Amino acid sequence: MAIRNFLKVWSSPLLILLGFTLTSCSPTSETEIETKTVTEAQASKQTDKPNVVFILVDDMGFGDVGYNGSEIATPNLDKMAQSGTVLDRNYVYPICSPTRAALLTGRSPLEFGIDAPINDNASLPPETKIMPEYFSDLGYQTALVGKWHLGLGQKSFFPHNRGFDYFYGFLGGWVDFYTHVYEGGHDWQRNGESVREEGYAMHLLTADAKRVITSRQADKPLFLYLSYNAPHFPLQILPNETGLNSNVEAGDRYVYAEMVTDMDAAVGEVIETLKAEGIYENTILIFSSDNGGAPIFATKKTNTPFRGGKSTALEGGIRVPGLISWPEKLESGQKLDQMIVVHDWLPTLLEAVGGNPQSIDKPYGQSMWPAIQKGDIVERKPTVIGALKDTATFDWPWKLTDVTPRGPNGKNTIALYNIEQDPTETNDLKAAEPEIFNRLTEIKNARPKAKSIRASGGGSPTRYFKKKDGGWDYDVRLEENRAPWVEAAKE
Repeated sequence: MAIRNFLKVWSSPLLILLGFTLTSCSPTSETEIETKTVTEAQASKQTDKPNVVFILVDDMGFGDVGYNGSEIATPNLDKMAQSGTVLDRNYVYPICSPTRAALLTGRSPLEFGIDAPINDNASLPPETKIMPEYFSDLGYQTALVGKWHLGLGQKSFFPHNRGFDYFYGFLGGWVDFYTHVYEGGHDWQRNGESVREEGYAMHLLTADAKRVITSRQADKPLFLYLSYNAPHFPLQILPNETGLNSNVEAGDRYVYAEMVTDMDAAVGEVIETLKAEGIYENTILIFSSDNGGAPIFATKKTNTPFRGGKSTALEGGIRVPGLISWPEKLESGQKLDQMIVVHDWLPTLLEAVGGNPQSIDKPYGQSMWPAIQKGDIVERKPTVIGALKDTATFDWPWKLTDVTPRGPNGKNTIALYNIEQDPTETNDLKAAEPEIFNRLTEIKNARPKAKSIRASGGGSPTRYFKKKDGGWDYDVRLEENRAPWVEAAKE
C-alpha cells in the first residue's frame, strides 16, 4: 500500500512504524489514540501557514444543533459556535453528490451533470482540478477521511487518485455503520485497498482522522477533509448510549439524536487532538452539513423552522448548520448573516491561506473571506442551486423556487420570496413583483446545464430497514452479497 506524500517524509524507522499502524491496526470505538503534549521547541517547527480541517456531515438539518434551539445535545458544536463564527445563512445543494462536487471544485455541479446521487460508473471529470490539488500547490499535505460519493466504478475515480495524498473511508452514498456494506458490497478502504475491521464507522473515522493529525509532517501545513457519514440513514443504535438525550422523544428522533450527539463528540475529539498537537490556534476549522435533514428519518423537527428538507430547494433542504473558527485570526462569538454557498469555500479558503482565488478555472463561487474576517459586505453574484427537479435561484434578498415534491402526485410549484424578510417561505410575491420574477426566471434558465449523470433506480437504503409494522429496525446489519467495491472497480 502506498503511504503517500505527507507520510513519506518521516525517517525510515518512523515510517515503518507508521506504516504498520495505518495498515495493521483495527481500531474500535474504545480505541484511544495517544496525543502528545507539544513543547515550545516542537511548536517552533510548526508551519506558519494555517492548517485547514473541513468537517462535512451528512443529512443534518438546521434545527439539529443546540445553538439553533434543538433539543438534541451538541455541546461541542455549541462551544464552537461561541468561540468561532456562526454561518447563519450557510447554503448547500439539496443532495449529497452535488454539494461535494461544488465544495471540491468551486464550480457549479450542474455543469458536470451532477444533479443527484452520482451514477456508479460516473465521476467528476478527471481533468477538473479539485481542492486538494490547489492546496498541494501551496505546499499542503492532504487527506480525506470518510465519505467520497463522487465516483466508485473505476479506480481512477478514487480520492487518492484525484489529488488526495491519503484516503481512508468509503466511496458510496452511505454505509452500514457496523458491517461497512453499501448496496451489498463491502465499502471500506485505505488508499485503494479494502480494509476489514470491526467497529462503528464514526468511531473508526475519528480514530483515523486523529492519526492523520498526529502523524502529519509538522513543518508542512495540513488540509484534512473529514467527511462523516452520520447522521445519514441507516438509523442504527450506537454501541453505547451518550446519556445526553433523555429529553428527546422515543423512536426515530431519539436514535437520530444519539447519532448526532455521537458525531458532536467526534468533532470534540478532533478539536482536542488539534489542541494537544499545538496547532489548534492556527487551524481554520469549518463545520457544515451537506444538505438538509431527511424528515422521514428524523421527524419534521430536523429542519426547524424552515419548510422542506433533503432533496428540495426550499430552505429546509439547502440552509444548514455552518461554523468556522480560526483562533489566531477570527474573533470569537461572531455571526455571519451574509449568504455563503458551498462553492464559495474553495476561493474563500485559498484567499485565507494566501493562495490565489483567481487560479480557479471557471469558478461559480466567490471568496467570502472579507465578510468572514472583517465583516465586509460582499456583493453576491446571482446563484442557482439545484438537484433532481428542484432549483433555487438567488439574487439576494430574492429567491425564486421551482420545486416538485417527490412522489407520483408531486405538482410543480414556482414561487418568489424575499428570503431575508420571509425565511419560512410563506408569502409568494411573484404576482406582486413581476419584474423581479422575470429577471430571476431568466437567471434560472441560464444556469449551467449538462446531461445528468445521476444514478437511476434502486439505491434507497429504506428498503433494507422497513419492518412489517411500518417502522424502522435499528438493529438490522447489512450483509455482503457481491464483490467488495474496491475489487469490483475497473482498472
